[in-house]
Parts: sequence; structure tokens; C-alpha cells
Amino acid sequence: MPAVTSETIHDRVRRGRYVHSFHAERERQEAAISVAELEHALLGGEIIEEFRSDPRGVTYLVLGFAGQRPIHTWCTVQERTREIVLLAVL
Repeated sequence: MPAVTSETIHDRVRRGRYVHSFHAERERQEAAISVAELEHALLGGEIIEEFRSDPRGVTYLVLGFAGQRPIHTWCTVQERTREIVLLAVL
């Protein structure tokens, strides 16, 4: 699989090629983060950490902002579909 960069994530979000895990959706709602805020944070976000030993494959911690509010999103890329899967929203 080609390297995943912040630009890869920006592109997938811009094209709507991402899905929320049940866990990430629950966290997003509990934190009162709107879908628009989450998308804004991901579109301007940067990968700040990469985890290669996760049993789900390589995962990424992305930091972005919705206004002044920092939003951390933990995600991975499905190999088959190349969609971004949001695993957690903090």
C-alpha cells in the first residue's frame, strides 16, 4: 500500500471517502463535535503520530482544529477500498 500522508487524509475526506466506526461516532457525539467541525479539522489536520504495531494495521493520530478547538482523530486506511476509517475522536 502506498504511504499515507496528511494529504491522503485530506483527499479522502474532501471526496467523502471515509467512514466512522461506532466507537468514533459515539465519541464525536459525546464531545459535541459536529460532522462539519470534524471534517474541517481533518481537512486541515496533520498526522502527528503513526502506530505500526496496531492489530488493525497501521493507524494514524491526526491533529486538526475547528476554529480554536483542537480535535484529535485516530484513523486507519482500508487496504481494499482505500477509505479512511475513523476509529476514535478525542
